[in-house]
Amino acid sequence: MIFRDFNPAVHDIYKVAELSYDVDYRTFNHVFKSKEEGVEAIKERLIFDFAEGIDENDLFYVFFDDEDREEKEIIGMFNGGKGVKYSYLKEILFLFKNLKFSQALALSKVSFMDYFVLVNVEDDDFYIGELAICSNQRGKGYGKEALDQLTQLGKDLNCKRVILDVDFRNDKAYKLYHSKGFRVFNKKSLNFLSKKKREMKHMELKFLK
Repeated sequence: MIFRDFNPAVHDIYKVAELSYDVDYRTFNHVFKSKEEGVEAIKERLIFDFAEGIDENDLFYVFFDDEDREEKEIIGMFNGGKGVKYSYLKEILFLFKNLKFSQALALSKVSFMDYFVLVNVEDDDFYIGELAICSNQRGKGYGKEALDQLTQLGKDLNCKRVILDVDFRNDKAYKLYHSKGFRVFNKKSLNFLSKKKREMKHMELKFLK
């Protein structure tokens, strides 16, 4: 598998936005009228993100198969990095400054929920914020291979552990991470929209010293 820094001017930004949507589709489905509307909002957000320049600690990769020499078909994506911090206020200001009001409002609702359920990232943590494989490429081992490469990257960056969030309903992802040595160390939940509940398992893979 080949990792490349995501470049909106070169790579299929709609595909990347769609993958980002799929990572947390249960939440996005609550704030957008359709998947198409949500993907379009994420796409616009990515355009402005990269126009302003992302933080040097933020990593955003797209994946290609080793045999895809011309790198035409994206098979997955990753977003995260070492010590990546989340600022709710900064996020909200960014959204309403750059996007249409309806897009900013919907994405700000997602950010609000994220604020209460996502893991707290320390400076020496390697955080896997988003990791997705295209639906037509699943079951081929790409998820495991990407996770192995990201874990190695965390070691190379001298991180103490790799951490990530897993929706409590996503048993498939949980089993993958557990098979790779990740263990649950915390949980957070948020009740919203009356009877709806969002809950995340926080998982970690510690590196031996």
